[in-house]
Amino acid sequence: MSAAGQVCLARGDWAGARAELAAAVAAGDASGPTLLNLAIAEDRLGEDGRGRMRALAATFPDWDEPPLRLAESCRRADEPVPAIDAYEAALAINPNRVEALIGLGALHVLTGSSGRARPALLRACARAPANAEAWDALAVALLAAGDAASGAAAAEEAWRLRPNDPGIALRHVATSVAAGRAEADFARLTEAAAGRPLDATLATARGMLLRALGRIDEAIAALEVATTLAPDAPAPAAALAEALLQTPKLASAVPALRRAIALAPHDMALRNNLAAALTRTHHDREAHDLLQSLIAEHGEHPVLLCNLANTQVLLGAQREGVATARRATERAPDLHLAWRTLAAALVYAEDATPEELRAIAERASATIPRTLPPCPRPRDPEKRLRLGLLSNKLKTHPVGWLTLGAFENLDRREFEIVCLSTAPEDDVLQRRFRAVAAGWHDVARLPAEAIARRARPLDIDILIDLGGWGDDGMLAVCAERPAPVQIKWVGNQAFSTGLPEMDFFLTDRWETPEGYEPLYTERLLRMPDGYACYSPPVYLPEVAPPPSLARGHVTFGCFNTLAKITPVVIATWAEVLRCVPESRLMIKAFQFADPVVADRIRATFAAEGIAPVRLELRGATAHRAHLEQHADVDIVLDPFPYAGGLTTCEALWMGVPVVTLAGRSFAGRHSASHLHNCGLADWVAKDRAAYVAIAADRAADLAGLARLRAGLRARAAASPLGDAPRFARNFAAALRGAWREACAKA
Repeated sequence: MSAAGQVCLARGDWAGARAELAAAVAAGDASGPTLLNLAIAEDRLGEDGRGRMRALAATFPDWDEPPLRLAESCRRADEPVPAIDAYEAALAINPNRVEALIGLGALHVLTGSSGRARPALLRACARAPANAEAWDALAVALLAAGDAASGAAAAEEAWRLRPNDPGIALRHVATSVAAGRAEADFARLTEAAAGRPLDATLATARGMLLRALGRIDEAIAALEVATTLAPDAPAPAAALAEALLQTPKLASAVPALRRAIALAPHDMALRNNLAAALTRTHHDREAHDLLQSLIAEHGEHPVLLCNLANTQVLLGAQREGVATARRATERAPDLHLAWRTLAAALVYAEDATPEELRAIAERASATIPRTLPPCPRPRDPEKRLRLGLLSNKLKTHPVGWLTLGAFENLDRREFEIVCLSTAPEDDVLQRRFRAVAAGWHDVARLPAEAIARRARPLDIDILIDLGGWGDDGMLAVCAERPAPVQIKWVGNQAFSTGLPEMDFFLTDRWETPEGYEPLYTERLLRMPDGYACYSPPVYLPEVAPPPSLARGHVTFGCFNTLAKITPVVIATWAEVLRCVPESRLMIKAFQFADPVVADRIRATFAAEGIAPVRLELRGATAHRAHLEQHADVDIVLDPFPYAGGLTTCEALWMGVPVVTLAGRSFAGRHSASHLHNCGLADWVAKDRAAYVAIAADRAADLAGLARLRAGLRARAAASPLGDAPRFARNFAAALRGAWREACAKA
């Protein structure tokens, strides 16, 4: 074989290698190694090296090298299925080929089949106990399978073998946190760092542990030191960006990620994290375009597809988002993230049925690992109940505005509250949550099993999930059943959770009329009034006169996210505008800060015959200004199939009535519940024709609108929707009833 060709291969000079090896072949060297190395060089140059690899595999059926190289080519191209097939072909020839065992295990983890990864990686570690890569891959597989303790042990061995590898160090931190060893490892790392103050890897790992321990400011300081020590290393820069993402100033993480990407421009994970950060900072179109480019470069990686699906939905492309999420489930049928993403996207789809929502939720639930032993069953039906609130949104957020009044008005002689949430922050609603809580536990960034293990010793009687299948939701914690009774309430409460461990679903007779029981895996816990109670902010502006009195025409409005505004909604609103000549429509959504997105919506309305002059698109504002802008709206038009929740409450308190179309899903009936509770059942439509008719009829009665507006806040505040003590009494009775039922079955 050509020695010069080997040298070129070793230094990555693929063109030089191809030239030298092709010359050797032309000179008569047709040996297997020469032909295989030529295939490798051709493949790296984008030529058909794989064809030569396949031919060599057929010519030398007892040689494991050709299928191994074919697998590596497919893996580099993000083609996991053919890569897995090729790795398995290599192992059929040589069951102990370590590179194939590691590659196969890593791909099984990547595609969500961590259980299938473990045997291959255990064999790799047994055959090559000094191979750090094998132990590192095993740690990732064990953690993905829910075995955090074993994963931590494997990660520690990998780091022992390769102590200066930042990637291995960071994965060691992740497994350590998941196994509940963060405190001990932090002490050990601090001692080691004292003796090696200029070790960037130790500084990075220490910063990661500080972040996991909730000491964010210290973590950022440590990681800034690490980036100073290793200014050209992407790992410290990426870790710093991750820490910054957990601060209130999310935007500062974006430039940090860009710096890390500049150091590792081909790192898919870093660029994917940037896309996620852009989404969280409301730069959805930029995130969408970045993800599209990543998929074009790396193929349809399931995680990229999931993030793309999220951005598509946020941009109002609900059908595309659902289709993308379905592709993720097809590529990784055992990946929980894929099914969770599909469940979250499907609720916005116009044609999704409640039956399908339940089925997808059950499929998502089935992909969650269950690792903890059964929780003890309840015994004492009359004991003082300890409630656990599970949510990262116990603050200024719809979860806060719609639940806080209930918790503040519970009888402390009957109930005690503990919160499993993020680290305390200076937020007005979170301060009120902390005031009613007997304990506050920061569980942010912990994996589900670790949160459940932390929750078990708290002796929670009833765990109330306030997150659902949303991005920050923790239903995987509920799957571990940290409490004997578990209830879903608010917080992405859009459809059934699908979890067999979720005992009850808090609702009311308007959200889930009689006969809706088959749409839920949980038992329906119906409140006598509404399912939520609104607590308005202290800075609630005064109700303004109807704008139609001064303008001479009615202005319709919508204050919901663009994710809820589907093509059918736009077509329906266009019909309303056609039925009410000279009327206007104001839509307020944070996505409209992007002029490209705004122009697309204008074009969609123009295709329906609505001139741009009749449409006003507004972007996000501070909350008080958001509420004040209801002064510019006479009637709110609710979206469907995902209705407004908090937005409807805010409209009613600002004196603006809401037209809604009641669907069959829980998400489709939020506004119907709120309007019934405020005595406005005649604003609830059963179909699109009725929706248009209600909007047009009410727009024709300006005097009636003015009278309704003048008294609507007082009416809503006095209704069950605004009567927190009344709601708390009903809530307490529901909780006690659920507990007694569980005790009776013990």
